[in-house]
Order: sequence, then structure tokens, then C-alpha cells
Amino acid sequence: MDPAEYDRMAHVEERHWWFRARLAVVRTFLSRYVPPGRGLDCSCGTGLTLKELPQWVQIGADLHGLALKHTRARGLERLIQADLRRLPLADASLDLVTSLDTLEHIEQDTEALAEIFRVLKPGGHGLFTVPAHPWMFSAHDRALHHVRRYRRGEFKQKVVQAGFKIRKFRYINVHLFPLVAAVRLVSKDTGEAKSDTQSVPAGPLNWALYTAFASERFVLPWLPSLWGVSLLCLARKE
Repeated sequence: MDPAEYDRMAHVEERHWWFRARLAVVRTFLSRYVPPGRGLDCSCGTGLTLKELPQWVQIGADLHGLALKHTRARGLERLIQADLRRLPLADASLDLVTSLDTLEHIEQDTEALAEIFRVLKPGGHGLFTVPAHPWMFSAHDRALHHVRRYRRGEFKQKVVQAGFKIRKFRYINVHLFPLVAAVRLVSKDTGEAKSDTQSVPAGPLNWALYTAFASERFVLPWLPSLWGVSLLCLARKE
């Protein structure tokens, strides 16, 4: 991402509905299916996941030094500057790797999935979120330097080919899908690349959007989803 995007992220992510709601959904899946242990968050960005989920992830990795600078400002020090395709960690050394909206930035995403598989212990888990639906690729994706958005079957196949057994696989951000899809389609062909998360919406709107997304945590582990803005996959190394 552009350096300015890390600055904006660090400024807004603790209050922005999307970051907070995604974290709430991820916490629900971890609480239900993954015991606390030694974990890595990659790419850790500006450190919100590390700060909020210390039972599961204590180490952060990111390719960009500016991201790690913001993470250190949160008082977090167990950090690695590294390419996700070449992690300086031993084989079978981790219980969990989280990769939240990371793989879409990497051209060789299958190499990154294979590397995550390598560093996990047998019985360890990978938890991944990625943006869904290539037809929604828009100015937001261009601003964040996304290489792709994923088709459901395509992403599932890549996770399985890396060696994982899938435990949970579903769309998330379901309730807001029609709204987000409409916004993305309107901006699809605009010349200006602009992230949707550059600023926090006004208080009542921010709260309403958070509630709509985060409320999914009460039903998503059990009920099927037919659509959504993103995909979430919880996979196990046998």
C-alpha cells in the first residue's frame, strides 16, 4: 500500500466501523474454534489485531517498515519485517496464523499460503479474510493496490491445494453487501483511486454500519451465507 494509507489506517482503524466489525467477527470464530496459543498476524498493518487478540497472536509481520512503526507506537515489539512468502520462522513453530485482507495484495498468493502452511504446527490453524467478487473490483481496490478480488471456489481451491483442511468457509459482511456492491459499482470506472476507509463516517452512521456488520458474529458460524463483501476461511493443518 501507499505509505499515506498506513498513516490513515493508524488514525481511523480503532474507530472505523469496518475494522472494528471485522475484528468482532474474527474474534467470534477464534473463540469458538481455535484455542489460545502462539500465533502470528500477517500482514499486521498498524497493529490493531495484535493489540486486540493477544491470546491468539503475539507476533506481527509486515513487509513495510512504516506499518511496523505504527505498530510499535501501540507498545507492541514482537515484530518481523518480512515478505509473507519468505517468513524467517522455523517449520511447524506456530499454532495460528491470521491473514486478514492480505493475500489480495500478493501476486504469488499460492506461495504465501504454502509458507503459512509451513510455519504452522500439525493441528494449527490459518484464518484468512479476502475481498470477494472480481466484478466488484473498483477504485477502492486500486487505491489499496489489490491484485485481485476472489471468486469463492477459486479461493477455496487455493487453500486446499496449499495442504489445508477447511473447517469453516463463508462470506462475511453479508447484511451490507447490497449497499457496498452498489457503491463499488458506481466507482468502478472512475479515474481516481480512493479507499473507502480514508475517514470515519459521522457517529450515528458509523455506529449503524458497525452494528449491521458486527451483528453477523451471532449467526455466521452456524448459518450459511449466499453472498457477502468478503470471504472468511478457517483452515487446519492436519
